[in-house]
Amino acid sequence: MRVTQQMLSANTMRHINQGYSQLGKLQDQLTTGKRITRVSQDPVIAMKGLQHRQASAEISQFKRNISEAQNWLDHSEGVLDQGAQILKRISDLTIQASNDTYDEGQRDNIAKEIGQLKQYMQDLGNSKVDNRYLFNGANTDTAPIQKDAVIAMGIGPLLEGANAEEYTVVYNNQSFRFVEGEDGTYVFQDIRQIGQELDEDDRVLLTINFEDEENPSITFSSPANGGTIEEVEVNQLATIENRAISMNTQDVTIEVNKGIHIPVNVQGSDLFSAELFGEITRLEAILKDPNTTGEDLTSFITSIDQHHSNFVSERSEVGVRLNRIEMMTNRLEDQDANLKKMMTNNEDVDIEETIMNLIMAENVHRIAMSSGARIIQPSLMDFLR
Repeated sequence: MRVTQQMLSANTMRHINQGYSQLGKLQDQLTTGKRITRVSQDPVIAMKGLQHRQASAEISQFKRNISEAQNWLDHSEGVLDQGAQILKRISDLTIQASNDTYDEGQRDNIAKEIGQLKQYMQDLGNSKVDNRYLFNGANTDTAPIQKDAVIAMGIGPLLEGANAEEYTVVYNNQSFRFVEGEDGTYVFQDIRQIGQELDEDDRVLLTINFEDEENPSITFSSPANGGTIEEVEVNQLATIENRAISMNTQDVTIEVNKGIHIPVNVQGSDLFSAELFGEITRLEAILKDPNTTGEDLTSFITSIDQHHSNFVSERSEVGVRLNRIEMMTNRLEDQDANLKKMMTNNEDVDIEETIMNLIMAENVHRIAMSSGARIIQPSLMDFLR
């Protein structure tokens, strides 16, 4: 085949252009540090890069979620610790007051301190984090404890004609809600049983008969006592408005990894409960009664200690969740490190190798231009110059 001067010129220009293209590609890689700058250069690398970036964005979001979860739990742990300290102080004060050597004035001073501690316990129940209430389940915009609601010893509000359906009666560390009433007799049932289909003999009931308004008859019956009906003194009860304490039990959950949700809230109704405030209110009132004896206060020590144990137990649960979140954080850090390594291997160039390739491409380009200058024959115009 005859090779013409035109063919030599075309081949020379093609090789020179290829050299420029290769130099341009290597220059882009050195400037950006990436293997490609357009999807069309390598769709496989581009697709893997998109997947890696999506996974990286998810990990970043999970890290932010974990930070929020830790914030919730850290605040909750601090509040529970303070609540436990308050109950310990109330227990200590009750033990002191149960000493019959204490006179009326000393017990009255103890009652005043317990009243202040009760108010502070209400403040703790309304604690916030990032302007959201910690202890009202998913209803974080509403305070779980309404401080203006009625919390009274005995059944005074019911004697004054209050609507029984709007009140909870607390007896023996149990809460009772109104279920039925006729002919001056109100029946209250253990709040844990309401909504369940139970036989009559399985119901835990507190019955109040108002026929004698000055001395109402109060009885308690429970399957645990073999159905025996017990007489109850008025000063053994506390009456609390239903709105005083929220019963919202819906968890606040945060996704800390794909498909993994952790509840970050503490059920406030289990801790800052009607039973707790009912017992403290009764204790405060009995301490102000000059006829109170040390034996009358003994039962309060047991009940307050039980509430203290509830706070300690819940704080331990919060600690367990914090440990789990810490392990999840370490796992995300490992995932993030592995993902960044994969992204580097997929997209980033080896700078040393690229510089070497650039030098080689420059040499090849110069040789191509030099050989082209030798191969292409001079024309008449070259001589006319």
